[in-house]
Amino acid sequence: LTYPTVEGALFKALAHCKLITSETTCDYSRCGRTDRGVSGFGQVVAMYVRSTGKFITEEEARVIVDAGQEHLIIRDAQNGGRPVLLPSNEHELTYINMLNKSLPPEIRIHAWSPVAPSFSARFSCKSRFYRYFFPQSGLDIQAMQEAAKRYEGAHDFRNFCRLDPAKQIKNFERIVQSAQITRVSDQVKFVGDGQSEEGVWWQLELRGTAFLWHQVRCMMAVLFAVGQRLETPDVVDHMMDIQMTNGKPEYEMASDLPLVLADCAFDEKDVKWIRVRSPGRDSTNMVVLDRIVSKTWGELNTQAVIASALLQTVRDTQAPMLCERGSMDINYSSWSECRKQLLEADTQTVRVILGGGAIKQAKKYTPIMLRNRAEPVELRNQAWLERKTANKRARTDE
Repeated sequence: LTYPTVEGALFKALAHCKLITSETTCDYSRCGRTDRGVSGFGQVVAMYVRSTGKFITEEEARVIVDAGQEHLIIRDAQNGGRPVLLPSNEHELTYINMLNKSLPPEIRIHAWSPVAPSFSARFSCKSRFYRYFFPQSGLDIQAMQEAAKRYEGAHDFRNFCRLDPAKQIKNFERIVQSAQITRVSDQVKFVGDGQSEEGVWWQLELRGTAFLWHQVRCMMAVLFAVGQRLETPDVVDHMMDIQMTNGKPEYEMASDLPLVLADCAFDEKDVKWIRVRSPGRDSTNMVVLDRIVSKTWGELNTQAVIASALLQTVRDTQAPMLCERGSMDINYSSWSECRKQLLEADTQTVRVILGGGAIKQAKKYTPIMLRNRAEPVELRNQAWLERKTANKRARTDE
């Protein structure tokens, strides 16, 4: 692993705290991968770590089970299934404190849970929840909402992802449990809507059982096109119809910056999160977590306010404008008004919103369904296999 990643930094901290002996022997699993630049509030990983629990005999284990306390025992798969008596929370290692002292401040452990040996952070997960934040900025929110609803249910999302032929994926059906556009200020008390459209923030809330590579960003790119009235909500249905669209159309996916993996959900019987060592007496972990997040929020929010003030200064600047086309008379008005007139008059440029402040300018917008398409997935997978076989044969001949 390379340590600029969150996963790499986590393994480095685990080794520093002597919680694992190696990355390859701890039976590690992760709930999901996130693209570079994407944030995560609720990523979950699972592994064997050092514990203050102790091995007990089979006879002692039977006594505990007969007393109805089987939840206190776990079988250590790495030691022949020997029974281990788990300690109480107050007597277990302080995993959160230990790891957070070794992690950079932008990476925080905020909960842990003992789990069964059969537990997998990836395959035991019941749903993943993503949020994608964006300002209104002239977008048709109602149209975006209509398009988002069409994602719900079980669909083939091969035209809403980036294909990796090396993985030889053949099943692109995924279940989206809910997809909706909501106002951020209705849920996040720290965000207040501004007087301009740029200051009104919305979010795509997306929950599903699993997602393909870059799927959420591709879905969001199409929603932006619908919001700009460059596409109609029907484009979602057309792209999910693999008979009509058997080959992904060329389009740029949305920015990674506004995307957050907000939560990973598990059955309560599988995971019981522990956030403080002793409820009501020791809240150190949450106090420190709140302090760090508050500091981050304060710094970034201050920068946002400063940038907002600078943008307002630019928009309020008086700029000369011709009163009428062909006239030499000059009228002074705010740059905000001048900018609006220039954008309305510019019919030669299309500004395509990609999120996170990214905008792609083009002379012409080609509807997604009329664009060039990649070869069908089956052909791309087969071509990769043939290249791999040819390369292997060439190495053997050498």
